[in-house]
Order: sequence, then C-alpha cells, then structure tokens
Amino acid sequence: MSMKNRNEDGFTGLEAAIVLIAFVVVAAVFSYVVLGAGFFTTQKSQQVVHAGVTQAASNIVVKGEVYGLNSTANPANISQIRFDIGLAAGGLPVDIDKLAIVMSTGANVATLGQENSGSFSATAPGQGNWTVVSRNGASSNLLQSDQIFTIMVTPPNSQPLVPRTVFNIELKPEQGASLGIMRTIPAGLNQVNLLY
Repeated sequence: MSMKNRNEDGFTGLEAAIVLIAFVVVAAVFSYVVLGAGFFTTQKSQQVVHAGVTQAASNIVVKGEVYGLNSTANPANISQIRFDIGLAAGGLPVDIDKLAIVMSTGANVATLGQENSGSFSATAPGQGNWTVVSRNGASSNLLQSDQIFTIMVTPPNSQPLVPRTVFNIELKPEQGASLGIMRTIPAGLNQVNLLY
C-alpha cells in the first residue's frame, strides 16, 4: 500500500485568513464603539459649555447713557433715573415682566416693585418702583433683538440721591446673569443730568 503525501500549506493559509478577518471585524466593532462614545462625550460637553455661557453671560445691555431727572418739587436730589436697555448680541429674548430690579447705595439696599406690569406708562413710577416708559414699537413686554425698552426708576424714600452719591442698579432677568449699572450723581444738578 502506498501512502499519499498530504500537503497542508493551503489549509494553514486559509486558517490565517480567517483569523485575520476575525481580528479586523473585532477591531472595526471596537473602533465604532470608541468613536460613538467620543461623539457622545463631545456632544455632552458642548451642551454643558452652552448652558454655562447662557447662565454666565448677561442678555441685557444698557443702550446709551443713564440720565438722572430732577423734579422741580425737590431740586436738591435726583427724582428718577432713566435708561434704555436692549439685548446683547446673540442674547435670548427677555421677559421684562419677570425682571427684578435691586437698587443699592452705600447705606441701603432695596428691591424695587414694577408698576404697570404687562403695559407701559409715560408717567414716572411711585417711590421705590420702576416701569417701562417706552417699548420702541414692541407690542409686548418681551424684549427681543433690535428692540430698545426705556426704563424709569424712582428711588425709595430711604435712598435719596443727593449730589456725589454712588448708587448701583442691578437688573436680574429670569435667565442669564444680572446686569449692574453703577453711577454717581454729579455735584451740580440740572433738570436732566448725565450720570457718570
């Protein structure tokens, strides 16, 4: 009987190819999982950064100057403060009815009340209150881009704004950082005074 000579070189090559294909498939699945986790992490970190910028950046900015109005009834101090506000570039709309205003001097801090909520009035608000006196064509109290609202503040009786008084008005919107307006009453008072 004769023995046949068996050559297994071809079978070894096939085994190596199958093992190589298995490694490639496992590597592809692993890289897909790693890339998916990386994309998920990037998306989450982008959301966290966006939320942080939204909370840290103020949506409201002062447009123009801050004026102190002097009434003829009491010419020794400032009766009302008037200023314009608008949205910062890329800022989200702000509901003025949800805006809180706090006024402080070196001696006192007071939260001011809003008069005529939901509408506006051309008259000065009462002591310790504020109001929107002009909405620049807007039909609601939602401050949007390219709109300017004029705010008038009447300080409380406990905070007379006499010459050389430094005061701060803080505007706190519903969302985003607050805006501080710090000014000084000039030494000489006129009917309308530019506060610096």
